[in-house]
Amino acid sequence: MINRRAVAAFVAAGVALGAAAPAQAQTTDEAFTAAVTKLGIPFAPNTDLPAVGKQVCELLTSSLAANSVNPVPAVRGVVTQLSSRGLDRAQAGSLLKLSVQAYCPQQARFVGR
Repeated sequence: MINRRAVAAFVAAGVALGAAAPAQAQTTDEAFTAAVTKLGIPFAPNTDLPAVGKQVCELLTSSLAANSVNPVPAVRGVVTQLSSRGLDRAQAGSLLKLSVQAYCPQQARFVGR
């Protein structure tokens, strides 16, 4: 009797979790867009935020390739470029970190947490 109840509870929990998972799933692009929006980083309403994030990663990757010995100038250079486009340094740093988390996690060791 106990085994049947345990199996029934296990199956019910599995069904509940399986049914809930798709409702919670977000694509990388959706999660990135939500994070940028939540932080209040200013962009025009129709800006393709995932494309911006991917461009930030391309910029970081090319900067790191040019400064392979010392990554600090490369990271600072990306933040400076983003700052020159109307973001303050905190917003630029946040955008860089969000972009790396979403689109180029292999570069995470260079941008901190």
